Amino acid sequence: MKNRPPISIVIPTYNGQALLQKHLPAVLQAMQPEDELIVIDDASSDSTEFWFKEWKRDKTKYSIQYIQNIANLRFAATVNKAVREASHAYVFVLNNDVAPHKDVLESLWNCWQSYEQPDTIFAIGCLEYEQDPNSKRKPVLGGKNKLWFERGMFIHSRYTDMKTGPTAWASGGSALFDKKKWEALGGFDRAFYPAYWEDIDLSVRARKQGWEVLFCAEAKVDHHHETTNATVFGQQRIAYMSWKNAFIFTWRHMKVSEWIQHIVWLPYHLFITGSRTKGLTIRAFLAAVSNT
Repeated sequence: MKNRPPISIVIPTYNGQALLQKHLPAVLQAMQPEDELIVIDDASSDSTEFWFKEWKRDKTKYSIQYIQNIANLRFAATVNKAVREASHAYVFVLNNDVAPHKDVLESLWNCWQSYEQPDTIFAIGCLEYEQDPNSKRKPVLGGKNKLWFERGMFIHSRYTDMKTGPTAWASGGSALFDKKKWEALGGFDRAFYPAYWEDIDLSVRARKQGWEVLFCAEAKVDHHHETTNATVFGQQRIAYMSWKNAFIFTWRHMKVSEWIQHIVWLPYHLFITGSRTKGLTIRAFLAAVSNT
């Protein structure tokens, strides 16, 4: 397999100094001199800026860029901004709580070039070893996903087999993207603010353009699930955001023939599920209506 091209690595962060300090050494080990690292700080209130500038001082053999948002934009807009600044044709988007294995970029590129029509690829996702830092259980494998329409809503889950091949979406936390195709789609849609479902939406829009979204079992990362979302929003707020964006995604992507099923099942989702979530589903639906 021929040598891979230079790649831009984009890591969004918010109050993530401890996570960067923990996982950036693994990022550097995965880089070649021609690659670039872009850390984009979403208006953190911790000391990320000062720590990062000191940290990168002796990393002169690497191309490292630090971008700081003036205001907090959240995930989609922050990543979009960094991708626009990327110098290379391929962009590896990585969460700040993910540690890539040393050969992850070579593995992704090998998967890309081994595909029968590499020019049609939009993105390739990684095999994630998902580990809860508070649990002693073995890591769960993730990164290969499926998506289907049932009971009037789109539902998603992970595959049980993690073989290289097509996936419903490439995770926004560990995937390699074609920058030109990303820009043609406009990147992540800010309608899914502040988070969740934006990477699923982006991959579905890519497939509608005839582009491929793949999963590479040889490209491995450790996902420690230490993201700041739970701390910033809390579990109830996260559930609300996920429901709201699930409604927006469903309205945007379901077929005309599926609207009847959606309407028939809507009372179930609003009232039965809403009663189990203390009204979260109903509030999420109303918020989705106002944002659509």
